[in-house]
Amino acid sequence: MSAHGGHRTLLAAYPARLRRKHGGELVATLMEATGGRPTRSERGWLVLDGLRERFRPPARRPLAVVAAVLAMLVGGALGAALGSWAGTAGYPALPDAAALSQRILPGLEQSGSSDRYLFASAPVAAGTGIEQAAQRIHQKLAADGWRTGPVTAGDASPGLTDVHFAAENAETRLDVYVYRYADGTEGIQLAGWPQRPASYLPLTIAGTLLGLAAGWLAGVALAHRIRAARRPRRSTVLATVGLVAVLPSAAGFVASLVRYLTVADPVGTGELVHSRGFAFAPTVDLMRALDLGEGWFLSPSDLEQLPIWGFALIAVAAIIARPRRGDLAGEPGNRENSRVVA
Repeated sequence: MSAHGGHRTLLAAYPARLRRKHGGELVATLMEATGGRPTRSERGWLVLDGLRERFRPPARRPLAVVAAVLAMLVGGALGAALGSWAGTAGYPALPDAAALSQRILPGLEQSGSSDRYLFASAPVAAGTGIEQAAQRIHQKLAADGWRTGPVTAGDASPGLTDVHFAAENAETRLDVYVYRYADGTEGIQLAGWPQRPASYLPLTIAGTLLGLAAGWLAGVALAHRIRAARRPRRSTVLATVGLVAVLPSAAGFVASLVRYLTVADPVGTGELVHSRGFAFAPTVDLMRALDLGEGWFLSPSDLEQLPIWGFALIAVAAIIARPRRGDLAGEPGNRENSRVVA
């Protein structure tokens, strides 16, 4: 490889907006300053300087900085979603719901299992109260090697009385509910999901950090591109609408993830943030906890679709933000050249 080609390879650290406008000048300045053979230290400084430019937002553009910060937060949320989703690959297998129910329940009405969820329902034995039924299931699970929590009464609801408890082993977490309605109907519901593997949290943290960096870089790059666009207003509007569309789902997912990682006694299987595959939206249980269920202007399915439309609008904004011919996309060229020589 020639020295000239080697310099161009080093300049790949700089963002495209500067390479397009000042690439030739930077290469010529570098060759003159280093005699065509930069030292290892000079190559390192060149790469660091290029990376700094990638992270540098447009000067004297406070709204661009705000947009880059929001993009960084969205990127962090998306990275957390991807990292936590990768962590689900380590989920242990769930026990067969029917076999488990036959061991611990007084009967079986229906059951089902998947990779992320198991459920079963059963009647309360005749002549047995809901508290006594819950205690019997509690004892059977303990005898079967499960770690069981206390049996507690549910929140008072009109026409419903229930007691419940949690049980877990190394692979599975269970919620057991025994309920009675005002009309005398009684029943047992068993629900479970896999325990969080040890790799889940490190992958989530790594994904979050990478997402934060990628989000800032994407936001800065888009801000520079829109600043240099021939018609920046259209791109600005599209990018803003797209970012606003993504924010509710991103915030909801992060809140759900924090809830899943920190709540000691989940209220239901809906706490699992990737119960049906990759998700980038709040869980149903979080929306219920915030009283944002039925009747709210955004349904769970809406929050699952909004990021798709939001990212699509941001992509369109980047595509149509074509730079003006002859306009500068970054800092003045003399400043770039003097920094490289230094």
